[in-house]
Amino acid sequence: MNTTEAFLDSINQSIANAEKQSNSIPRMGMNVYLDKSTMVMQTFTDPSAFAHAKKVTARKGQSSCLRNVLDGNGSLQAKKI
Repeated sequence: MNTTEAFLDSINQSIANAEKQSNSIPRMGMNVYLDKSTMVMQTFTDPSAFAHAKKVTARKGQSSCLRNVLDGNGSLQAKKI
């Protein structure tokens, strides 16, 4: 084995170790909608970041941050004028 083959072998071992380490971290996911029909899967490795995201995006009735940015305050029914 010459130095080039040893170098390439060490690179492959480093890649395998990095993949093994990254796959050992538990992940949590959440669907985030960019608009009415475009969904993106957001993944979290930090449990506190996931808990914060769930807290921020949870609907809480009339004071919901999601309700306040939607047309018609999130109501599915048309309002009479």
